[in-house]
Amino acid sequence: MDQWLSAHPHIFMAEKEAHYFNTDHRNRKFTRLPDYQALLNGAAPQHVRVGETSARYLYSRDAVANILRYQPAAVFIVLLRNPVEMVASWHNQVCFSGLEAQRDLATAWRLQAQRKVGKAIPKKCAEVKMLFYGEVCSLGGQLQRLYQQVARARVHVILFDDLRDQPRPTYLSALNFLQVADDGKYDLPIYNQARTYYSRAFNWLLFGIGHGKRKMRIRAHFGILEWLRKNNYRIRKNKPLSPAMKQTLLAYFADDIHLLENLLERDLTHWKK
Repeated sequence: MDQWLSAHPHIFMAEKEAHYFNTDHRNRKFTRLPDYQALLNGAAPQHVRVGETSARYLYSRDAVANILRYQPAAVFIVLLRNPVEMVASWHNQVCFSGLEAQRDLATAWRLQAQRKVGKAIPKKCAEVKMLFYGEVCSLGGQLQRLYQQVARARVHVILFDDLRDQPRPTYLSALNFLQVADDGKYDLPIYNQARTYYSRAFNWLLFGIGHGKRKMRIRAHFGILEWLRKNNYRIRKNKPLSPAMKQTLLAYFADDIHLLENLLERDLTHWKK
């Protein structure tokens, strides 16, 4: 959705995953207001909507209040998915980013209790909250918290199911919410598929260089790091959950899915099977 909106002639989307407003998380990409505002410099008079996408804002307890202080008239697009599927996807993502060292999902899930008391935390994990899989993926509670801070008319919720199965109508629903005209886009490709690295050590080297540049506030670049990153990963096929793991997750998220059904007034029975 971020890429689709970015391509609209009247929408400007800043660099994805800026993670400036989630101040309760330590692994934010941008921490200084001038650096964040520099991301918006590309907005021009023809852009009637200006925004950014950061996946952890909904999970954050600080982000919404910070966003409203920065821009009181902000509106929110929220993308949600089946939390059972999301746990596997999130685990893959934190392994990909280097936050998680435990490659086995069932083991990583069992380690949550220890990690909440400061044990079994991977050495390279910059923010242990990202490894609390149950909390990260409890989307019902997170959406309820958003609704407590923002009028529902200013929130547009999209389910991953609709994004996947009905991309064009779902895209149009987002444009309608943003009060932006249809740009006639029918080619809506898939972005950000599950990935894994050829070399994790090489990725950490690139990450360290990028982090060092941001710390020294070096903005000039020639695209070399990005080219190296892109050529160090391949699309990964997610392994299906084991029956035991799936039952564990279904039981854990049953109440949260029920809360989502009430909040969205939508039947999500297919998420509970």
